[in-house]
Amino acid sequence: MLRAVSKPDTSLSEPVRAKLVAHLNAALGPQNEEEFYGGEPGDPGLIGPGSMSWEINGDLASLLLAGTGAILMELLHPSVMAGVYTFSNYQRDQLRRTQNTLGYVLRTTFGNTAAATRLIDQVKGIHGRIQGVRPDGVPYRALDPELIGWVHTCIPWAVMTAYDRYRRPLSLEEKNRYLREQAVIGRMGGADRVPETVGELEEYVERMRPKLAVNEQTLNFIDFVRGRTEDIRVSEPERWYRWLVIHTSMSLMPEWAQRLTHTAQPKSVRGVLAPTDRLRARLLHWVVPEMPCKRMALARVSKRVSQDAPSQGPSRSFQVSGSA
Repeated sequence: MLRAVSKPDTSLSEPVRAKLVAHLNAALGPQNEEEFYGGEPGDPGLIGPGSMSWEINGDLASLLLAGTGAILMELLHPSVMAGVYTFSNYQRDQLRRTQNTLGYVLRTTFGNTAAATRLIDQVKGIHGRIQGVRPDGVPYRALDPELIGWVHTCIPWAVMTAYDRYRRPLSLEEKNRYLREQAVIGRMGGADRVPETVGELEEYVERMRPKLAVNEQTLNFIDFVRGRTEDIRVSEPERWYRWLVIHTSMSLMPEWAQRLTHTAQPKSVRGVLAPTDRLRARLLHWVVPEMPCKRMALARVSKRVSQDAPSQGPSRSFQVSGSA
C-alpha cells in the first residue's frame, strides 16, 4: 500500500518513517484518489492554489491535532449529537467518522471542482434522511441550516488554531482569508450564516454558546473515545494515548468548552503536556512533509502529469519524499 520515496539513506530514520506512514495509512485511509484529486488540467477546484486553505488544510499535523476537538465541539450541539448518536455507526466503526471528516476537508479543499461539488451534494443527500427528536423532546433535522453552519464552523476554527499554534503564527489577515475561503464550502453545504472573519467567528460562537450542552449522549460519546465503555477493551497505554489526544485537541478550544467536556486541565498540567504536543506535531511534519492529495492537486492545476498519481494497481496513500 505504501512506498517510501526518499534520497538514499542508510540511517534508521527511514524505516521508522515508513512504519509510521503505514500506521497513518491504516488509520486514515488513502488520500490520493485520482477521481478526486486528478481531473481536468488547470482546474483549481473550489478554492485553488495560493490560498490559505491549501496551506493550512495541507498540513496533516494540524488536521489530526485539531480533529478530536472539532468533532467534540460539533457534538456539543444536542441536535448534532442526537443525529450522530442515532444514525451513525461510530460504536461499530471507530475510525469511520474520523476518516469521513478528514476526507471531506481534503476533498473539498484539493479536489477538482466536479468531484468536490458532487461530494458536497452527496453529503447533503445523506443528511436529508436524518431527522428525529432529541432526548429532551426537541425535534431536529440534519439539513437545518443552523446545524450545518455549526458543524462547518467547528472544523476550520479548530484547524486554524492548531496551525497557528503548531506550524507558524498566522496574522489576522491570513486568518480572515482562511475563514472567507472556507465559508464558500459551508454555504455550498447548506449553512445559513458562516463567519468570514475572526471577529465574526467570535460573535458567532457567543451566539451559539447558550445552545450548547453536554447530556448523557455526549458523555457516552466521550467515554467511547476514551475507551471507557464496556464494548471497548483497550490497554492502559492506549487509554493514556487517547486521553492525551482528547486533551491536546480540546486545549485548542475555549476554556468554557474544556470545562463543559471535562477536559480542562490546570496550567501546571498543560505546562507538562505542551512539549509533548509540540513533539507530536513535529513528528507528523517529519513523517508527512507534504500530503499526496496536495501534490496531485498542484499537478492538476499546473497542467502536468503527476508522477505521484496512483496507477490501476494497489493504492498508495502517504508517499514520503524528502524531509520536513
